[in-house]
Amino acid sequence: MTPIFLFSLLSAIFTVGQSIVKPGSILTPTTNSSWPSPSGLYAFGFYKQGNGFAVGVFLARISRKTVVWTANRDNPPVSAEATLSFTSDGRLVLQSAQGAETSVANFSSASSASMLDTGNFVVYNSTNSTIWESFQNPTDTLLPTQRLFYDDVLDSSVSESNQSTGRFRAIMQQDGYLALYPLGTPYSIEYGYWSMGINAPPLNATLNLDDDGHLYLANGSGIVTISEAGNSTKGSIYRLRMDDDGFLRLYSYDLDQNGNWSIIWSPAIDKCEPKGLCGLNAFCEDDGKDFHCTCLPGFAFIDESKRSLGCERNFTTESCKEGINTMKEVPNTMWENVTYSLPLLLPTKEECRNACLQDCNCEAALFKDGACSKQRPPLRFGRRQQTDSNIALIKLHTSTPSTDKIVPKERKKEVRVDILIISISLVGFAFIVLAISGIAIYRSRLCGKPKGAS
Repeated sequence: MTPIFLFSLLSAIFTVGQSIVKPGSILTPTTNSSWPSPSGLYAFGFYKQGNGFAVGVFLARISRKTVVWTANRDNPPVSAEATLSFTSDGRLVLQSAQGAETSVANFSSASSASMLDTGNFVVYNSTNSTIWESFQNPTDTLLPTQRLFYDDVLDSSVSESNQSTGRFRAIMQQDGYLALYPLGTPYSIEYGYWSMGINAPPLNATLNLDDDGHLYLANGSGIVTISEAGNSTKGSIYRLRMDDDGFLRLYSYDLDQNGNWSIIWSPAIDKCEPKGLCGLNAFCEDDGKDFHCTCLPGFAFIDESKRSLGCERNFTTESCKEGINTMKEVPNTMWENVTYSLPLLLPTKEECRNACLQDCNCEAALFKDGACSKQRPPLRFGRRQQTDSNIALIKLHTSTPSTDKIVPKERKKEVRVDILIISISLVGFAFIVLAISGIAIYRSRLCGKPKGAS
């Protein structure tokens, strides 16, 4: 055995040995915060999130840490006093500063774990068989050599800095299609906004990403390429992520240049196509470069700095009388057509407007091609398209006074005092009448008694 080969072999063994994690190992957010992969490209452990820390897998060898998997992603961040322990009984436990324990993953009786250079964190039993791996439990990202099987999902994060579950989902459906939906909606054509699939049986296809960036669907019948292979040099890495704006994107990064992530593929759809991008009671508009959210008339953003949260009424409806309401027209705008009554066949938008004004349950209406659909908030999946002839009509409260006499506040107080005085006087008078009547009845009975009666 040559010295060079022996040195390489020993180096490989030593490197692999460094990535093995044994029970008794402990991580903290501030010191010894992660377990790296052999090359140091990936790491498993604590990363900064908001005012605290979360646990996950991230790219550690680039200038900006990129999170690719998160444990218990919807739990609040922990403080710097938290600990992550690989316990003696083979569990991975996160302990808060207050002593509360949370399992990082659903396994027990593990004998070892390893952070691989693929980005997969793997847990083994005593026979060195895999009992759990992060690749089988994805959050928002798919890495090379990782596969998405049928019914597996990628759920977007809230934002780049918040890995909690967001609003959009990519799912590998049993019918062989990879499809995108707003989270929480049925998997149907009505709610899906992009899909690609294999039409040939067997239908249970998988989504695959190779080391060279080749993204494709595959089953026993063949493959359907989503994105061709990119740069095959070892200096490039890839990841597919379900982004917080509802787009599924394939990214590449050149490790040699240490620059920024580049988008090499995303669905060729309108930026407002992801349904619910602007939240409730708002509509999305694509200007060709980016999307913009606008509240419907009579609504205001819940949070101006987070417009995706949607909008709420900026007035309180005091009356449904037609005289104090009007309808605001918003052209080329529509939303999810969920009506509480059968659509009306009305030839003009004026008739649709009047039909809504005369209905106390109606807060908005959609008019298109002689069909009037009366609706009420919350209104979701709002979108404006210049090619859409739909007209949205929104009911607004106006300051127009009603025909009833308006009493000033000071006068109202005087009226209330007068009513109180009159009420007290009437009660007092009633008591006096009752007392006099009682005395009169008593005296009449006394005088009417027969002689000798006691």
